[in-house]
Amino acid sequence: MNPVPAGPAGTGQLAKVILSAIGLFVLSAAGQATATPTLATQSVSPQLRSALGTNLDAITYYSPQVPFVDVMKSSSAWISGDSSKWDNQQPLSLDANGWVRSLAPGQVARLLTLRDIGNRYPAGQYLVRYKGEGTLKFGFAARVVAGSQKPGEMLIQVTPNDGGIYLTIETTNRANYLRDIEITMPGGICEGDPFTHVASAQACGSKPFLSFADHYKSILFYPVFANRLRAYSVLRFMDWMRTNGSPVRNWSQRTPLSYRTWTVANGAPVEVMIALANRVGTHPWFTMPHQTDDAYAQQFAQMVKAQLDPALRVYVEHSNEVWNSIFAQQAYTVKQGQAQNPALDSMQYHALRSRTVGGIFKAALGVPRVVAVLGAQAANPWTATHGLDYLKVRFGATGIDAVAIAPYFDVTPSPAEASTYTAMTLDAFFNRVRTEVLPVSAARAVSYRKVANGYGVRLIAYEGGQHMVGVGAAQDNRALNALFDAFNRDPRIKQIYLAYLTGWKQAGGELFVHYLDVGTYSKWGRWGALEYIAQPRAAAPKFDAIQTFIEQNAVWWTQ
Repeated sequence: MNPVPAGPAGTGQLAKVILSAIGLFVLSAAGQATATPTLATQSVSPQLRSALGTNLDAITYYSPQVPFVDVMKSSSAWISGDSSKWDNQQPLSLDANGWVRSLAPGQVARLLTLRDIGNRYPAGQYLVRYKGEGTLKFGFAARVVAGSQKPGEMLIQVTPNDGGIYLTIETTNRANYLRDIEITMPGGICEGDPFTHVASAQACGSKPFLSFADHYKSILFYPVFANRLRAYSVLRFMDWMRTNGSPVRNWSQRTPLSYRTWTVANGAPVEVMIALANRVGTHPWFTMPHQTDDAYAQQFAQMVKAQLDPALRVYVEHSNEVWNSIFAQQAYTVKQGQAQNPALDSMQYHALRSRTVGGIFKAALGVPRVVAVLGAQAANPWTATHGLDYLKVRFGATGIDAVAIAPYFDVTPSPAEASTYTAMTLDAFFNRVRTEVLPVSAARAVSYRKVANGYGVRLIAYEGGQHMVGVGAAQDNRALNALFDAFNRDPRIKQIYLAYLTGWKQAGGELFVHYLDVGTYSKWGRWGALEYIAQPRAAAPKFDAIQTFIEQNAVWWTQ
């Protein structure tokens, strides 16, 4: 998939773009993870519970995913400004956890969260808690509740709109600066049910009520977000890890739990991804940053071993789409391959790292719990066979468990081709997709099934679904975008998706990981099965199709 800008400032990237006994975690005063009792008792199966997984939307301040009950964890970078300029580009003095230590004369620090997603987040009174001294103000969808302010705490009334919550630090005490700011949603959960958001204790009857304000570190995930993931068998964390072009080289560069926001370029904390897998009871799929070494993989694997439910498997992949020249990891693998003795090409080096990283995880967690994945291009089987052949010759066996492709059904017109589609009625476009586009995807799957059989590996999909986006200047073609939007929202896409997924099954494909769980539609793509996290199933035909396929098709391969 093509990397695309997103958000009001054009920041961030989209790529192309069981429940456990181990419990969750809370943060100690030192910011370390400590075990706490689990919040629910859903049973865990070591097997995949369904044939489908999902990729997760990147954590951003403008994502309709709304993953955390403390919305500071999905807030933007600080914006340095003053009374006359929103962003004056003046550097800010930050501590190790990203809090503003001091302000220059006239300087203010601003940030945003829950922005550009309409009113698709909870309304009500959010509790703000913080340490330190200074002047903290709120705006846009939030206002301070009169009389609620006291040292270290205040309430803000949030009336959801597209502006989101706007926070400003106007002054801060250099000796005791504002820090550890939390903005927790109203309401909570009934003990034992972390998948249902309730307004108050009255909804819990005889069960204890756990408010977000007092239990946000153990609840952590917005219940509506967690609930929409429960049918999936696998969660691929590629966008949560910010894998494409990742700057991460060593373990010390990972994002700590204590960092003020998890929207950073280094990706989400490993502990948070593990906690989500445990909460929902899904097998995690990690895409290891391309510049990281064996020591990073070893530390990562040890953390997974310590914290992940032992009944869950782990899918591990070397980076993402290494074959794709639009990503920095492709050029990196070319360079690293040339540095080997004897020299390797990009796909050989990618295969070698895939085997090595998979082996590190197997040594830590045990062979049965790890699926070593080799990512390849759906349209070009050579991107798989070339590396697999190299591994067989060098080691006698590939050490790879699954080849993963992205068998999208795609319509990606250039500016010259756009008029072909804009001249179509929606009915004609549906017919074109059904009769001409879907068969191409199915044929690629059939071809790759033969490849997988030849090497004794599984065939899985790391991404997939519709891929409707203009290329180059065609991205700005209004008629084309209107056609693609209408196609993705039309109830008939449910049958397209069911036929597409059935074609994958009939071709011999196994685990299919859709791209992605929830996402705002734009000229850069209509990736989300849901457009917003609380969208009703009946109003989301792609999500409805995915859930229907899961309900009607048990896992069809031997696990």
